[in-house]
Amino acid sequence: MDFKFYLETYGCSLNSADSDLIMSQMRRMGATRVDRAREADVLIINTCGVKERTENRIIYRIEELSHQGAPLVIAGCLPKISFERVRQADSRFAAIIGPQSIAAIQPIIKRVLEGERGVVNLDADSASKLSSFEGPPGGVVCTVPICEGCLGHCAYCAVRLARGHVKSYRTSELQRVVERCVHQGYREIRLTAQDVSAFGHDTNENLTGLLRALDTIEGQHVFRLGMLNPNLPSDKLHELLDVMKSDHFFKFFHIPLQSGSDRILRAMGRDYSAADWMSVVQCIRRVFPGATLATDIIVGFPGESEDDFQETVGIIESTTPEIVNISKYGDRPGTPAFVSSDKVNTSVKKARSQRLSIVRVKSALEADNSWIGWTGRVIVTEAGPRGGVVCRNWAYRRIVIHESVCLGEDIEVRIVSANRTYFTGAPLP
Repeated sequence: MDFKFYLETYGCSLNSADSDLIMSQMRRMGATRVDRAREADVLIINTCGVKERTENRIIYRIEELSHQGAPLVIAGCLPKISFERVRQADSRFAAIIGPQSIAAIQPIIKRVLEGERGVVNLDADSASKLSSFEGPPGGVVCTVPICEGCLGHCAYCAVRLARGHVKSYRTSELQRVVERCVHQGYREIRLTAQDVSAFGHDTNENLTGLLRALDTIEGQHVFRLGMLNPNLPSDKLHELLDVMKSDHFFKFFHIPLQSGSDRILRAMGRDYSAADWMSVVQCIRRVFPGATLATDIIVGFPGESEDDFQETVGIIESTTPEIVNISKYGDRPGTPAFVSSDKVNTSVKKARSQRLSIVRVKSALEADNSWIGWTGRVIVTEAGPRGGVVCRNWAYRRIVIHESVCLGEDIEVRIVSANRTYFTGAPLP
C-alpha cells in the first residue's frame, strides 16, 4: 500500500519504543511518514496516561486531530485508563488500540484506509512486538524494550492498569534484536521497561543474565539501562554491577525514591524503605564513583505531612542525586489513592515542589562543578535543541558542543562549564 501517515508520541521511553514499532510496521506496509497532519492519509497518536495534566493535554490534542479530516488511530496507555474520555474526544474515531495491540496494527490500518470506523482492539496480541522491530531511521540512538508490565502495586499508578503484569521478551530474541541494531550502526542502545529489574520474572531468566549475554555482542555500542526499582536483593545488585563494569554500559542508574518517608512509602505501596534506597545508592557509588544517579520524587501524596516532606528533603540533600524528577501528586482513575480522603492542598503541593526544586539545584551544583576541566571520549548522539550536538560520556553526562561533527562519532572533549541541565564542552585537537 502507498499512503502517508502522521505519528505523535507522548510519555515514557517504553512508549517511544512502541512508536518505533509502529513506524516499522508502517514502513513494511509501504507507508511514508510525514511531519504535518494535514498531509497524511491516516493519523496516529500514541498516548500516555501517567499524569492527569498529560491526559488533559492529549485529550485536547485528540480533539484537534479529529478535525484534520484524515482518520485518527488512538494508541497507547490512555485508552485502557480513560477509555470513555478518549472515545468522547473523537466520537468519529477510526480505531482505538492498546499498548499490547501494536503487533496487530497493520490489518487495523488497512481496515481504516478502506473506510471502516470505530475499530476497538484493547486485547493483548499473541505475537511478539519485537518480531517486526526496527530502530528509528536517521539517528544513532535506539530504544529496545526488554519487558512490559510490572510486579508492583503502587497506589498512585494507572499505567499498571494499562500495561498489566510483567511480560518479558526472551534473552535469545533480545540478542537478535540488539545484534541487528549494532549492525545498523546504533551507538546508544537504551534497554527500557516500566521496571527493568522485573525482567525474566515470568520466563525464569533475570536481568543480570540478559546483560551478560548482551555484553558478548561485539561493537562500539553502549547500553543505557532503564528504570530500576530499589527492591532488588543486595546479592543480585552486586552481580548486576559487576556485569556493568564492562565498557558496553553507561554508568547511569535510574533508581526511584518517590518519598523519603517510610510511612508514605508504605501508603504508596512501594516495597522498600528509604534506608533500602540509600543502601542501593551507596553500593552503586562505591563501585562506580562519579556515576550518574537519577531518581523520582512525588510530593503531596495523600497524607503527606510537613515532617514526611522534610524526610524527603533530607535524603536528597545527603545523597545529592545528579537528576531529580519531581512530580506533584495527581489523581489517576482506578487507583487506591484516587479515593483517599486525605488529599494534600494544591497550593501546598506546589510550594513543596518549588522548595524541593531549589534543594535539587543546590545539591547538584557542587557535583556538576567538579566535572569542569574533565577530558575524555564521548559519543555524539543527537542534535542539540538549541544548536550544536549532544554528546554522552561514560557516566552519561550530557555535554553540548558547538562544532560540526557527525552523529555517532567518538571524539575527545573537555568540559568547560556547567549549566542547569547540561555541560558545555569543547573538542580537543
